[in-house]
Amino acid sequence: MTDKGNFTGQHPAAVAGRLLSGSMIVLLCLFCLSRTGLCAAPVAFETGEIKATVRYYTDTEVKEELTFRMKNGSRATDRNGAEWELGMSVQPVDGQPDATDYLLSWKLLKGEAREAAVGVDFVFNEWTAREFVFVPAIVYAGNRFDIKDLTYPPFWYDSTEWRPDMPTTTTVQPTLGKHGKGKIELNTGNASTPLMAFHSPDRQRGWMVQTTQGSRFGNHGLSVEEEEDAQRGSATFSITAPAMRKTMAMMGALRPSGDRAPDWKAGDTLSIRFRVHAFPAPELLSLYRRFMEVRKDLNASERRDILPFSKAWELMYNFYERERWQDSLRHYSLNGLWQLGWGGGGQCTLPLMMRGTPATRQRVMSNLDFIFSKTQTPSGFFYACREGGELVGIGKSFRHDDVTFIRSQGDWLYMSQHHFRQIVSEGGEVPPQWLSAIRNQADAFVRMWEKHGQFGQFLDVQTGELLIGGSTAGAIVCGGLALASQTFATPRYLEVAAEAAEKYHRDFVLNGYTSGGPAEILSAPDSESAFGLFEALMALYGVDGDRKWLSRAADLLPLCASWTVSYDYCFPAGSVMNQLDARSCGSVWASVSNKHSAPGICTWSGDCLLKYYRATGDRRAIELLADIAHDIPQYISRAGRPIGNMPPGGICERVNLSDWEGKDNVGGNIFGSCTWSETTVLLTVTQLPGVYVRPETGFHVAFDHVRTETVEPDGDSGLLLRLTNLTEFSADISVFSESERQARQTPFAMTPENTQTVHLEPNETKVIRCGSN
Repeated sequence: MTDKGNFTGQHPAAVAGRLLSGSMIVLLCLFCLSRTGLCAAPVAFETGEIKATVRYYTDTEVKEELTFRMKNGSRATDRNGAEWELGMSVQPVDGQPDATDYLLSWKLLKGEAREAAVGVDFVFNEWTAREFVFVPAIVYAGNRFDIKDLTYPPFWYDSTEWRPDMPTTTTVQPTLGKHGKGKIELNTGNASTPLMAFHSPDRQRGWMVQTTQGSRFGNHGLSVEEEEDAQRGSATFSITAPAMRKTMAMMGALRPSGDRAPDWKAGDTLSIRFRVHAFPAPELLSLYRRFMEVRKDLNASERRDILPFSKAWELMYNFYERERWQDSLRHYSLNGLWQLGWGGGGQCTLPLMMRGTPATRQRVMSNLDFIFSKTQTPSGFFYACREGGELVGIGKSFRHDDVTFIRSQGDWLYMSQHHFRQIVSEGGEVPPQWLSAIRNQADAFVRMWEKHGQFGQFLDVQTGELLIGGSTAGAIVCGGLALASQTFATPRYLEVAAEAAEKYHRDFVLNGYTSGGPAEILSAPDSESAFGLFEALMALYGVDGDRKWLSRAADLLPLCASWTVSYDYCFPAGSVMNQLDARSCGSVWASVSNKHSAPGICTWSGDCLLKYYRATGDRRAIELLADIAHDIPQYISRAGRPIGNMPPGGICERVNLSDWEGKDNVGGNIFGSCTWSETTVLLTVTQLPGVYVRPETGFHVAFDHVRTETVEPDGDSGLLLRLTNLTEFSADISVFSESERQARQTPFAMTPENTQTVHLEPNETKVIRCGSN
């Protein structure tokens, strides 16, 4: 029985990639393996010491450990006489002088081994709690945050705990502890990329190790453990096959993992592939930039076209009109539960206004009128939830009806003005009372900033008083105030937006995470605040044209990427995602607390990434957006391909790579359609073109489910592009074309002058002309 470090039955693209072979190449410039006998020099901190191990267990307790010399063919024998052999191949990585590829293979030569797992340790001495430890989507800054042991939904229910300087706080999570000496135990399903890394601020060095998802025994384990003695501290990063965690990270709790090591017989083998990077990193963002460059190198993904944007719109639009419109309430809601922001209640109506029928537009106007006429308070802020017929600040489960969430308020400040602009673009007039209401809200934000120097996380909706400060929850407020400076010709709004955006960059981005985007995670690190801040930065750039905001967005981009799955996860056989043959690359992780990936960015289309690419030419952004946008349609339930019990058009937030809801729910727990996910679909297929093209360079990216191929241009006739529809549905593909000059000098807008719609029947191919040279 052999295993080369990949799952049997995995997607062909996911098992593709280099299997390292050949004799061992010792790279003295990188990894000085002093304790293996290969090198007598001391082990450098930034490279560490590598140890290959076999550990024997009873349940998850280690009972015996074998350590191998890091040499091809080295052997070790356990106390019962079972003999193991280590195979080792080490190779440089072409074009990456900071990287080394390893393939370690363990073979049981004779005897039997009960409950044994193999692994590799990376040991770093002279370690301190100042090192920034990073595992994408699950560990930021070693998760060295304040902790509250609470069930869902977590909140500071005792008002005596409320404070304006609230530190970053999480529920019970894997952590190294605020003062060190902790241990984090994960498996590869906990991470958006199977990778562990750290940045040493004192030594200005970065280190990363990336591996594959797992083996025939299941997901690999990823762990980080800190130890301290009288002389110095140390840290050990480990990859094990399989994962052997004492505890597993669940929703706000650590529980016994139930992991079990396999039994081995003579002749059995198993391999672990990994790639190590060690590099200069003058600042923390150097680590993130290198991460973004390499996050897709070792684990592959395969693009699959199954549902074009036009069909996704049709399904979602019909679903919304059928399932979400509440005629008795005169607004859209989920069975009477309505949320202003965060959940999408003030955002879903923008694409419906842009693309819906006249009857739908009337419903949208009724929805808006409900918000403006029923929900604003004397403070200028709005009740952000309607539940059981009663208006409340967030939701009944938070137990404080007048406490509201700053993210919800900011979402509405921002999106209401996009509704206004759409109304004006169609020749309509925004009711004066609506404009007055949003101006009052903008003024309330300015008052808060001038009094507290922050927007905080939670406030009293009636009085506007800040209750709980800290976090990045209010990031999108910067975008809303920037737009308000134009809507109301008030420069002070732009001044406050700029000051706040700089504070978010200084306090959070430069420290390696953003936090508090969802209301029910306390203030844990999360994706929603990161993407919300990116949206706000591009709004600022769109208003004042200051390229400083592009620099700030460049710093933030790798953090956004850290939440986005970089490869196609192999879901368990029989799970919902396995039955769908789902491809996880491009799904977006929620937060450190809510350990699932999801279809798309929570209540945003990601068009801010396209705007950033247009202004900078940074292809990392548009490629990230392509992964995210293209990933979404496969999760929409439809006739002939129902997902869970959802009706056609339903889409659930769960893309469960981790076992945070139990091992049986990996790839499952499709509990129903989620309004925020629905909003994300509507915005994505409305605000993004199907294909983006730069005719003068031949560069093109497909967000939609369509295959594109460049045809050689002929003279000055422009770029010829071949489009092929491989789905089973008719497709209307919007193709947006522009020059570099147009991208840098004009705001993004799809118009008849730059966008053509191409109709394709299933399996049909057409060649179109885009622009001119």
